[in-house]
Amino acid sequence: MKRYRIELHGENFLLNLDGEPRKFGFRLKRYLRAVDIAMAEKTATIQARQIPTLKQGVCNNSEDPPRVRLKMIREVNPLLFALRHKQQHFVLQAEEDLSPAQG
Repeated sequence: MKRYRIELHGENFLLNLDGEPRKFGFRLKRYLRAVDIAMAEKTATIQARQIPTLKQGVCNNSEDPPRVRLKMIREVNPLLFALRHKQQHFVLQAEEDLSPAQG
């Protein structure tokens, strides 16, 4: 299996975290193993949607679904993977707090 570093960006996640539903976006960086790039992207997207805050709190209807898109993917060497594969960087922000340069 190959080793990958993946960055995903999520947007349009309608969450009720503090009593008032608001739209949130997220950034996720993680390392994982997969047979190819397509499987790495699919696995990372599934794993992102399994994050408890996103899995349990999404209030979107079918006409306005949340979106997850691939920002970056690259194969990494085994040493870098061994050092960082347990690291996961996840940042959730209200969409009104995201500047256009960050998106």
